[in-house]
Amino acid sequence: MLAPAEPADDAGLRRLLADSPMDGRIRLAFEREPSYFHAVGVQGRFAQVVVGRDLDTGALVGVGTRTVKPVFVNGEPRDVGYLSDLRLLPSYRNRTLVARGYRLLRELHADGRVDLYYTVIADDNAVALRTIASGRAGLPAYRDLGAFDSPAVNLVRRKPSLAAGVEIVRGEPALLDAIVACLNQHGRAKQFAPVYAREDFDPQGRLRGLGLDDVYVALDRGRVVGTIARWDQSAFKQTRVVGYRGALRVVRPLCNLGARVAGLPRFPRPGERLASFHAALIAVAGNDARIFAALLRRLYNDAVGGPHAYFVIGLHERDPLRRVLADYRCSPYRGRLFCVDFEDGAAACRALDDRVPHVEPATL
Repeated sequence: MLAPAEPADDAGLRRLLADSPMDGRIRLAFEREPSYFHAVGVQGRFAQVVVGRDLDTGALVGVGTRTVKPVFVNGEPRDVGYLSDLRLLPSYRNRTLVARGYRLLRELHADGRVDLYYTVIADDNAVALRTIASGRAGLPAYRDLGAFDSPAVNLVRRKPSLAAGVEIVRGEPALLDAIVACLNQHGRAKQFAPVYAREDFDPQGRLRGLGLDDVYVALDRGRVVGTIARWDQSAFKQTRVVGYRGALRVVRPLCNLGARVAGLPRFPRPGERLASFHAALIAVAGNDARIFAALLRRLYNDAVGGPHAYFVIGLHERDPLRRVLADYRCSPYRGRLFCVDFEDGAAACRALDDRVPHVEPATL
């Protein structure tokens, strides 16, 4: 049975995510402790969570989330949907729950809140790419917008500071309006970049867990020309290593021995949660790689020697800022970004111009 989730489902939803790891060489469970619904709040200003139940036991066996958020589409603010957290227990994957789930999504879509959606599917998730992104009858249309890379940047040792003709300071209340203006002014140059408002920085706003002093600000003669933020979401979102597959399962101890000698991060034990944060709120005037490099270097150096082993950063394959990552030791992770539409959004999807896409990886 498929139905909207209720507050009483929170514990079952958290258990379902823990029991539904993402497959790959490293099997990862994306957890939402202590509250699934609290964690969903960072994904958008409106959220609908759909659950599948076993009719005999009442246990949750599947989940999918539809959130709505303001983003820039062709340079203009527009409410767009985000489809995420699609999970289905293995013993139910050969049944009809996916098809029925999309029928329910079509019914929810009829509320008219949005005509466009986007989603990101792991590049090595062959099952999802072969099924839900296939365009088969009854499913919405998925248009591939290219690869979105979200590598883990390993925090190894400090690097020399970079000069870019700007002053880099930490955020403070006096800079809040200028930070929001910078995010929106330069976000509109990219497809699907979030639209921000002052209230997003409130303690229970969309950026919960992120303080103004977590934001690094580039100033050019007092004018904000770039931002990046250190967003630690471990208070409500966690990533746990479930296990390893293939050769990595065998060679992991040897890799860890070499990592210790070289001063590199080790592969965590199965069951261990990853100590990480997100590099978020990336906005740079003119997409200037020099300013971005200076911001990233300051964030990186401040994090070395702290409680985190790495941070996650997200950039589209066409984004010129990507080349800055070549200066760091990164563990690659690639997803594919899709524009998703039902029949009423087909024209809007086709009308997307060639701006470089940018979605906020910390809210995926």
